[in-house]
Amino acid sequence: MHIDNYFSISNSDVKDAEFVIYGIPYDATQSFKPGSRFAPNAIREASWNLESYSQFFSFDLSLAKVCDAGNVNCDGSFEEIGKRVEEFLNGISGLPIAMGGEHSISCLATKKFKKCCFLVFDAHFDLRDEFDGNKFNHACTTRRIFEQGFDVVIAGVRSGCREERVFAEKNGIKYVFSWDLKSCKDIERLIEEYERIYLSIDMDVFDPSFAPGVSTPEPFGIHPYILLELFSEISDRIIALDVVEVVPDDNKVTQTLSAKLIFEFIAGKISKMR
Repeated sequence: MHIDNYFSISNSDVKDAEFVIYGIPYDATQSFKPGSRFAPNAIREASWNLESYSQFFSFDLSLAKVCDAGNVNCDGSFEEIGKRVEEFLNGISGLPIAMGGEHSISCLATKKFKKCCFLVFDAHFDLRDEFDGNKFNHACTTRRIFEQGFDVVIAGVRSGCREERVFAEKNGIKYVFSWDLKSCKDIERLIEEYERIYLSIDMDVFDPSFAPGVSTPEPFGIHPYILLELFSEISDRIIALDVVEVVPDDNKVTQTLSAKLIFEFIAGKISKMR
């Protein structure tokens, strides 16, 4: 057995799973450090170093029904990959947890979900209309999802061009800068009206000291504890999750944090469900 073949807490068939983990190893548009196509398997490998018992939520993850469904085939065009993601999501009933890949995979992973809030933790606005001549560049992700009809809330932002900030303010896109984000209460106020939330975690939202292995690192990031608080407070309203933009680092720091976030999200969600 190779420990990068499946997530360590995977213990269920896809048809019976409460949570379905899957990878989208796509990084065709990354503009600084490429390599997030290697992230899903790196996160799987890192998961084997973690205990299955959550101290924070006092929950043994072996009691959750989790399936690692493998990776989506990322050969071909972005549209072709999107059709495979759509077919996959239509065939599962458990809560989907996508491991990117670059952030543009969120455009594919969100299409099943309507009438909900897109809550994204990201160092960048990602509200450009296009970048490098591509409307599905990873720098355009949140703009494309906003155009799908989602209400958008951006947490931990600290980078972007002036036009992106103006676009957000003109279009009612809520955001909170990393230096104003002291606890999850600062986010809860922005999402209190939403009962259904799609959560996207771009790992560059964290300070590079916590997550050095990302495509576009940005100083002055947030602390991972904020996500633990958030899982404790709103995980019952989260209907899907993606973790993106990991470029595996040699010391396995970033991929381990990514795996731990998935562990704690599942523990938090189960604690709310049972």
